[in-house]
Amino acid sequence: MTPIEIVLVVVAVAAGSLVQASAGIGIALVAGPVLIAVDPAFVPLPLILGGGVVGIRNVTMEFSGFDARRWWKCLLGAPAGLILGEVALNGLSERGLALAVGVLVVLSVVAVASGWKPPARRWTSTLAGALSAFTLRVAALPGPPYAILHHDDPPHVLRPNISAFVMVMTVVVTVRLILDGAIDGDEMGRIALVMGSAVIGLVLAPPVRRWVDRDWFRPVLLGICGLGGLATIVSALV
Repeated sequence: MTPIEIVLVVVAVAAGSLVQASAGIGIALVAGPVLIAVDPAFVPLPLILGGGVVGIRNVTMEFSGFDARRWWKCLLGAPAGLILGEVALNGLSERGLALAVGVLVVLSVVAVASGWKPPARRWTSTLAGALSAFTLRVAALPGPPYAILHHDDPPHVLRPNISAFVMVMTVVVTVRLILDGAIDGDEMGRIALVMGSAVIGLVLAPPVRRWVDRDWFRPVLLGICGLGGLATIVSALV
């Protein structure tokens, strides 16, 4: 990579890390397009592990908001979502599935922003886990389903819980790629660059996080979900 490309990667990942450290999701949306433009090999594993750096921060620093029971319920739903995603990809168009996911995310964000509240049931977290795993598999978009179903959570609760769930999905994807022999010396260099850049975002995040938590957490969260859905739609149509 050229020095300019390295700077672009650092800035994009740091910005995405800052967003995710503040809202709980967003690093893939912010940094993903830049990383793909520089080198598609930055996706998925280096970007996933960069998000893992932020996830570790959200879980450890806000552990008081972590709900182990909810986490287990999400994990119970994840296998069904992953299996359904595999079945859907084998029988349907990947582009069509991604388009459908993007449209559903955007419509859900509009509905919630207009006042609709997803019903809170004992199985809500299990459903969130299944939907998040499904959208991760078919559209690389795990965050919005969880965030939409739990959008009323205060920041210090949503961030550690969504991060803890996504971190498990990260381990699953990472192990799969390792077993497939997808990690070599060049990949390790990309991983180190992305993870180091994510740390920069964490250092810069506290003032932004305080501002977002005070007045803007819910609008920012829904906005990121909506942008993620729109980006998925555009990617499917291009």
